Amino acid sequence: MLAISCNDMKKEQEAETVLETDTTTIVGEALIDKNDPSIWIYDFESDIPVRNRRVQKGVFTPNQWIDFLNSQNEKVHLEFLKHSRDTLFVSIPESNFLTQQMGSTGADGYLSVATFTLTESENVNYVQFDFEEGDHAFPGTYSRQFYVDRNKERFQ
Repeated sequence: MLAISCNDMKKEQEAETVLETDTTTIVGEALIDKNDPSIWIYDFESDIPVRNRRVQKGVFTPNQWIDFLNSQNEKVHLEFLKHSRDTLFVSIPESNFLTQQMGSTGADGYLSVATFTLTESENVNYVQFDFEEGDHAFPGTYSRQFYVDRNKERFQ
């Protein structure tokens, strides 16, 4: 049985985006919804994920993070391929929803949140996404630094 009070349902907006070149620093802090299990949430205003909650780095394996992301989005399914050096290789076998139906912002939000979440794994700095390219997303290797660098100019 789950009991939720009105106070628990309130969303607290305490979002502060901090962009730095050091990928070990926190890119964003947010306490958006105590009931949302997400570690990272996409901030549509700044086009970058913000941290929703802290998890000790390395506590979960890449496969556990993939399962977590799959439980958060039923329409985009990630599959583990391999982990080599500091790169995690994943595929999205049925990528039509991601690449054709989510729109550019939705696809960018998904890929960036997935990248930030998967790089919570120990020894994972890059995520190589393999899927069929579409109008709103393309496969490739992504990192937290990619998203930081992409948005740096907006905040200078």
